[in-house]
Amino acid sequence: MTRGFKINENEKYFRYELAGSPSANMLFTTRRGGVSEGRYSSLNMGYSTCDSKENIYNNRAIVLNDFDLSIDRMTSSDQVHGVELRAVRSCSEDAGECDGLFTDAKNTVLSMYFADCTPLFFYDPVKKAIGLSHAGWRGTVGDIASKSVGFMKEKYGSSAGDIIAVIGPSIGKCCFEVGSEVEAEFTEKLNNINVKEYIGVKEERAGKFYIDLKAINKKLLESAGIKSENIHVHDACTSCMKDFFYSYRRDAGDTGRMAALAFIE
Repeated sequence: MTRGFKINENEKYFRYELAGSPSANMLFTTRRGGVSEGRYSSLNMGYSTCDSKENIYNNRAIVLNDFDLSIDRMTSSDQVHGVELRAVRSCSEDAGECDGLFTDAKNTVLSMYFADCTPLFFYDPVKKAIGLSHAGWRGTVGDIASKSVGFMKEKYGSSAGDIIAVIGPSIGKCCFEVGSEVEAEFTEKLNNINVKEYIGVKEERAGKFYIDLKAINKKLLESAGIKSENIHVHDACTSCMKDFFYSYRRDAGDTGRMAALAFIE
């Protein structure tokens, strides 16, 4: 484990703790400890599923109750696998279509939803600003990682050297198999890093490629100026770890969603 960074786990979520920053809260939920049933068992956090809205409401409340917060403190967006980023000042703001949310307001719970894509958490302990980005493969190709760093610099006056980033659970290189058309998107568009270093093949799977999304996003964050020692990776594969996580790919699209939550107390 990296010095100054700790992952605390309970049934419902992983909590990422940063040394010297007790007011920064970063969580990634599991699929455990909720009220949903069947394929959504049990802590489904996403309204973009066919689970009942009552179940999802109750699941969100179960998590936020641990922090004495009500779910009306949550703010989210319509995630569209893009690179649009928004700053919000209160939980009542409608962020619209975007794949990154940032704030410097206390107790405004930024929330985004995942079932294989890569969650990126950001915190600037100097400017007291926090953020979340949704890095699916399209967002990764669009370099939402570097754009998020630039956004914090523009909106909050952050210095890249002060920003701490956490890369949460996502589908691993072991399971993220793609065809040549997706592989070409990475090699043709990500020219600022040696992306081929993070793409593998298997002899028995001709024409297929295995892409390490976490490693690519880490390298992109480094290229944007975040210090390597300030980037923490939770090395967990959402597809492999069926008892812990939902996985869109593993479950053929009909599955629940984990939540990434970030807020300042």
